[in-house]
Amino acid sequence: MLQFVQRGKVIGMYRKYMRLTARIADTAARRETRQWIQGDFDRYRGETDPRRVEVLLAQASRQYKELESGVFSML
Repeated sequence: MLQFVQRGKVIGMYRKYMRLTARIADTAARRETRQWIQGDFDRYRGETDPRRVEVLLAQASRQYKELESGVFSML
């Protein structure tokens, strides 16, 4: 059951990142940022340890906030 909940959290975080990248005006920068995000999520796709997944989600949340502040400074 926990895996299904975590899976939903991971998918939600991924979508949140993709929505944020839509705000990047420069097409090349947007594409590069999306590739970076996809690479990070793909790297940990097979992770099954619930504690490790929670750590990765916390890390993704911190990185999201950093990226968000960077994207808004570009506007």
